[in-house]
Amino acid sequence: MEHLKYQKDRQALQEFLMDIEILDKLEERESGFNAFEVLGIIHKEIRHSNVLGWLLNPAEYHNFDDRFIKKVIHHCVKHDSREEPAISYKPLEILLQDFNDMIIRREWANIDILGISKSNKFVLVIENKIWSKESSHQLNKYRRIIESEFPDYTKLYIYLTPEGDDASDTDNWLSLSYEKIMEFLESVLKVRRHAMSKESLIFIEQYLSILRRNIVGDNELEKICVDIYSKHKRALDLIFEYKPDIYKGIHDKLLEIIDSHPDLIADHSNKQCIRFTTKRLDEHVAKTSEGWTESGRILLFEFINFKDKLFLKLVIGPGDSEHRERLHKTALDHPSTFKRLSKRLSPQYCSMFLTDIYKHDEGRENDHLQVMQEIETKTKSFLKNKIEEIEAVFIENHHDTNL
Repeated sequence: MEHLKYQKDRQALQEFLMDIEILDKLEERESGFNAFEVLGIIHKEIRHSNVLGWLLNPAEYHNFDDRFIKKVIHHCVKHDSREEPAISYKPLEILLQDFNDMIIRREWANIDILGISKSNKFVLVIENKIWSKESSHQLNKYRRIIESEFPDYTKLYIYLTPEGDDASDTDNWLSLSYEKIMEFLESVLKVRRHAMSKESLIFIEQYLSILRRNIVGDNELEKICVDIYSKHKRALDLIFEYKPDIYKGIHDKLLEIIDSHPDLIADHSNKQCIRFTTKRLDEHVAKTSEGWTESGRILLFEFINFKDKLFLKLVIGPGDSEHRERLHKTALDHPSTFKRLSKRLSPQYCSMFLTDIYKHDEGRENDHLQVMQEIETKTKSFLKNKIEEIEAVFIENHHDTNL
């Protein structure tokens, strides 16, 4: 029975790999160099604001003139469903205005994007929220600043999010989605493609590509993936079953480093917490811990393997209070060695040293080997350059007796 299942699994994988036509469709959508992906800025809100600021600026070398910024303004004005007195502008006047003199400022008074047209006495304010949420009173604060700085100007406040979410202040801020930004950009691109440089065209097309794949959604790509899964469900389920687990991989790599190091001793560990000490510390630090690990060690290094990051810390565990106080005082007396030391000795677990090893990045976690190499390099650097310094402090300051 098991042999039959194995044969069917192999057959399913073979059929999947031989379905060149359907895989080519996927490759077509996903292949190609994209600067935004290479630079790792897809999920960085401030970078999206920089690109939008460039696109909205009529004077930039994309040669859009004011076409793109007009699309944004006109859409918001036409779809403004508020009633008087909330509307602070005359829609017809705005729809007829020329915005080629619009000056775009980034992060002026912390405002993401600010557009100023002196000829029209018009101000455009855009708050861009992709992954983060609106801070308390943030929009009210920006509006007060604008009202104070531009009292005689017509003002349009736009709250931009992937889904076009409502702002906390819907009386003053209009919602706009990234789907609309994509739509406006594609529309202007059709008209102005002939007037654009090759570099600008490539840049904008790559930006549209990452919007489709990472923020707005790509309907055609979604359909291709659904077709592939429907046709090759067994093979894909099998692949997902054996997909590398990045967190287990990190756990195994760290245990491998500890076990292979001649001066380290592994202690009780799990997937999220990998503990160890050194042979020298084990000889000098008394085992007075209670209710922690079976070894009785009161001082242990811990790799903390969280979903968003991996960091290493030195921890005093629960146990003899006098012993804990001596260890903590030793660290307090050497602040240059014990970075990010907790100044207060907590009753159970006290962190005496902390250093970051790796920050998880969804865009890189498919490259399992690269992640493991980076973790190994940083861990071995710590073991080579820092751990002896920590050992020396404890041993030299308590050379007459065990700590």
